[in-house]
Amino acid sequence: MFIKQQKGFSLIGVTISIFIVSTGLMAILSLANMSLKSSNVGEMRFIASGLAQEGVEIIRDIRRTNVDWIDWEWYGTIATSTVQNYRVQYDNSNLISFSETPLKIDTNGFYQYSSGNNTFFYRKITLTKVSFQEVKVVVEIKWQSKGNWHYLTVEDHLWNWK
Repeated sequence: MFIKQQKGFSLIGVTISIFIVSTGLMAILSLANMSLKSSNVGEMRFIASGLAQEGVEIIRDIRRTNVDWIDWEWYGTIATSTVQNYRVQYDNSNLISFSETPLKIDTNGFYQYSSGNNTFFYRKITLTKVSFQEVKVVVEIKWQSKGNWHYLTVEDHLWNWK
């Protein structure tokens, strides 16, 4: 008598193939999840870099409106090597004392402190009088995303070139 061997899959073969397929699917889903997180962080960093550059430009404009270096109220009233922190917004030429206040975004998409909905972003401008010819401007943007704080810092120097 001949014993006819049955053709088909063994339980071990099926288990191994399910393991291989599920490992591959988990790797693909993990990669997709990391890609989505990276794009969110990239978008937030892009917005933060614009807010930092805007902070530097606002300080430049405030400085530019004071024809003489010494007429710049902030510069003329403090001693050398003084460090002070401020808040600024695009439609106000005054330096506002710093407080931990989030930027708001209005219906037109402008970031400011006076009106709109709170955002994730905080902006701190640090002015340092290095000498009678130089002011260091440091803009720090911070935001919280998924429980982690992220920071972006930009530094510029203003010179008394007149």
